[in-house]
Amino acid sequence: MLVEEVRDYAMFVLDLKGTIRSWNRGAENIMGYSADEAVGRHFSLFYPPDDVARKKPDGELALAAAEGRMEDEGWRIRKDGARFWANTVITALRGPGGELRGFAKVTRDLTERREADERLRQSEELFRLLISSVEEYAIFMLDPTGHITTWNAGARRIKGYAPEEIIGKHFSIFYPAAEKAARKPDRELEIAIREGKFEEEGWRLRKDGSRFWANVLITPVHDGRGELRGFAKVTRDITDRKEQQEMQQALLEQREARLQAEEERRRAEASYRVAQEANRAKDEFLMTLSHELRTPLTAILGWARMLPAIPPGDQAFHDAVAAIARGAQLQATLIDDVLDVSRIISGKLRLTRESIEVERVLNGALDAVRPSAEARSISIVLAFSNGLGNIVGDATRLQQIVWNLLTNAVKFTPKGGIITLAARRTSSHVQISVVDNGEGIDPAFLPHVFEAFRQAESPSTRVHGGLGLGLSIVRYLVEAHGGTVSAESSGRGKGATFTVILPVSVMSGGAITDEPAQVAEAQQRTIDRTQLEGVRILTVDDDREGRELVTAVLRQAGATVTAVESASAALAELTAHRPDVVITDIAMPLMDGYAFGREMRARKDLAGIKLIALTAFPAGAAAAEKSGFDLYLMKPIDPFDLIDAVAGIAGRT
Repeated sequence: MLVEEVRDYAMFVLDLKGTIRSWNRGAENIMGYSADEAVGRHFSLFYPPDDVARKKPDGELALAAAEGRMEDEGWRIRKDGARFWANTVITALRGPGGELRGFAKVTRDLTERREADERLRQSEELFRLLISSVEEYAIFMLDPTGHITTWNAGARRIKGYAPEEIIGKHFSIFYPAAEKAARKPDRELEIAIREGKFEEEGWRLRKDGSRFWANVLITPVHDGRGELRGFAKVTRDITDRKEQQEMQQALLEQREARLQAEEERRRAEASYRVAQEANRAKDEFLMTLSHELRTPLTAILGWARMLPAIPPGDQAFHDAVAAIARGAQLQATLIDDVLDVSRIISGKLRLTRESIEVERVLNGALDAVRPSAEARSISIVLAFSNGLGNIVGDATRLQQIVWNLLTNAVKFTPKGGIITLAARRTSSHVQISVVDNGEGIDPAFLPHVFEAFRQAESPSTRVHGGLGLGLSIVRYLVEAHGGTVSAESSGRGKGATFTVILPVSVMSGGAITDEPAQVAEAQQRTIDRTQLEGVRILTVDDDREGRELVTAVLRQAGATVTAVESASAALAELTAHRPDVVITDIAMPLMDGYAFGREMRARKDLAGIKLIALTAFPAGAAAAEKSGFDLYLMKPIDPFDLIDAVAGIAGRT
């Protein structure tokens, strides 16, 4: 009764020759024959003519008899001649003594499943053809390790690689060298697995090495069991859109600046009485400043006008030059003092040169900051290498550098955090590092971390106090000692590392080199008229006196110098003649030095030319570096230092 009532499976018995001996409702439902029509007939009745001609039914019985069972999928024929896709199982039936008595045959109609599989296959093929023909998007697949497995027409158009050139290679080939070194491609895959996708915008590289701004989406692909099969990666070239956004942002910033200026004007009008008092104080300050500037200026102008009338060999000639130098130096100091940030720092920049023990300086700074760290349960770990020894510098200011960095680390490290103070020495430098596991620094803010009055937090919602001067003071003091300071962070919440590198400085017989002796030596130095021989130099400065001074100094050292007064004239000169070195001012009308530097670096025909900024503009070396400068020199500069700097960058010793 059980077999008889089954409707989803055709279940019937065959004798040894394949003749049908039983027939259930499922067989009638699937095959279309009644029991009277089917029983007694050979089961090849259900096979297509070509299968019958190949004696496939007999072969199936022989296989079932030999192996006990046989399973197959294929086309079968219903009573009305319609075909259906069937799964069939034939099982040998044996008696108690093992003799073959016949066969049990079970057939299931899988036509709908096969049609669904075929539709899926056709859909996948259509989707593959669609993806491969898309040209606006680079769409390709990665294996679980990040190697490329597919490549569409859009990928070829955007990135420039043919499929045979790129399939099998790691997708990090499209990333700038710095990002590959920082393992950014691997981190992107990790984020995609953890969060279900990864999306960003950034620079990518084409086959020819050119950069484009890309929108990138990486999605992990898992199989039915949840195992990672690879990644789908979609990239779009949005360089034009980014340029438009930057232009719109610039226009918005200009509009915002105009609105802010208007608001400030209204506030100034509303605060007229306060402004009057401020103007009075300003006038008093300007009167004092005028007096302090005019005093050395009197000597400078007086001696400068007398010089043509004094014989060069006369002692008065040398006295005049020395007086002019002293007056100019005094004016430079006064100008530094009137700047707000410089007034805070310039008094501290009067460094005392002495031999100091590095470890004592570090411990002194540590002792000063330890109470505030302990109050917040922050551990400070020391990692000093052996033999830190002594360096030449100002002990107070060096301790201030380390104290500022430790204080900054404590400020941004949560309770229970860890700060590491490390130091090691090389043959020429001492490296000091402060590492914390605190709030970290946003990558967008990292280039501005040492700028005065710049803070990463919004003024209206910030948690931490301060004016934003601590790290700018560190930078000034480190650079005053001839060193460098840098900051690194993987992002918000990932801590930060500040590294200071200080030169050991010059020691003579165990004593500090005397500064007056150094000045005397500099005054006795003469220009080597062959030091820059054969070096072609283009100098750009809108200030005539500064331009002529630089030209005269470099020509004295043997260089071939061309001087122009504007960036546009310099670009025209570069088209006609190719120099070895270009020296440019920053603050110039119409096109400043930064724009000039970017214009130069954008021209392939000017590749390899060394570019030096020589300027009094205080915007900082960071902006100069972004514009492609190889060297950043501040005015006023000693003529001998200028010659040495140019010789160094031109490969002359």
